[in-house]
Amino acid sequence: MAVTTIRRIITSTLFFIFLTGAGFALSSETDITAVTVDGRTVVLKADNTWEFAEITQGDPSVSAVLTVTRIWDMGKACKLQFRLQNNLSYRISTLVPRLTVMNKEGVIYDSKSIAFASIKPTNDKYTDVQFERIGCQEISHIRVHDAARCRMGDIDQWNEEEGECLSHIYVEPSDLINISK
Repeated sequence: MAVTTIRRIITSTLFFIFLTGAGFALSSETDITAVTVDGRTVVLKADNTWEFAEITQGDPSVSAVLTVTRIWDMGKACKLQFRLQNNLSYRISTLVPRLTVMNKEGVIYDSKSIAFASIKPTNDKYTDVQFERIGCQEISHIRVHDAARCRMGDIDQWNEEEGECLSHIYVEPSDLINISK
């Protein structure tokens, strides 16, 4: 009997905490940014409206241009080759963007980082990444984000502002797979 009463008290307390937290979250005045299954960014506004976010990538002629150059669909694995073209006026010592894969159901399936190092202006480098247990045809979208680990020009991990490294990457649209920043 005492165990049942304690369970009811705990359940009621957790339910109250959930409702209080949900009410607080709903009354918040800040907008929420979300990503759709097809990779578009949406801003959910505090006034219960929404709009697609405009992501400006900048000019590819003065950016580090990330391109999907090849994919290998291996049934239950997907391997992608990326090229980073340095169109900046300075050397990229290191640049490590993060890739997040979403499956066809809109669920984040996996995230991996790719690394590029020592790319002089006008030069390029290639790297591969492989996502296990998901075929390329099962991937809805790949999102490039979180390039906080970088060292290029005057920017390094000690003086960069949040998102600064990522802002120097231009993600080339691809006919091979749905990818965006």
